Amino acid sequence: MDKLTFVAEVVKALVWPATALILTFMLRKPISELIPFLRKLKYKEIEMEFSREIAELKAEVPPAPVQPVHPDIAISEGLPDRLNAKRDELMRMVSFSTRVAVMEAWLEVEAAATEVAHSFWSVSSSGTLKSFSRLGEYLFQSKVIDQKQLQTFKRLQQLRNKAAHAQELDLSEDDAQSYVEVALALATHIRAHY
Repeated sequence: MDKLTFVAEVVKALVWPATALILTFMLRKPISELIPFLRKLKYKEIEMEFSREIAELKAEVPPAPVQPVHPDIAISEGLPDRLNAKRDELMRMVSFSTRVAVMEAWLEVEAAATEVAHSFWSVSSSGTLKSFSRLGEYLFQSKVIDQKQLQTFKRLQQLRNKAAHAQELDLSEDDAQSYVEVALALATHIRAHY
């Protein structure tokens, strides 16, 4: 290979990397201005996904009953009053922070599931099941919830995780209120087996 061919091959091999470096250097300012927009676009996608999923859940799940499923148990424990008070508290919370309202509504579902699971095992609810990642499956196996309610349980948990971990998630009040309604309906159903 002669010197001219060698130089041509080296230039051919270095043209694309050099072009990429030059373009990156020249476009660094416009690219850096686009990065926050892309991050925001990602969060908006999560918000739209959250809205879509909560709308589907709300269409599938009936609202929490005003009267308890087992009247003798609920009357002695004041379930309707407690449920209405919790619903009112969470709805007020929505106007302050939709994210906090979603997380608090999930805690209501989690608390109901933990209490019922502990009642089957005849142990105190000291928190041993609270971190149990398959709590929904356990309730399904124990026939506390059906397959559809298990899917609702899992989707509520996923939505709660999205709300908790997305840094700049801006949920609408309607979405948060819908989440609260669905979560309280599921928690009420689960507690009816306690």
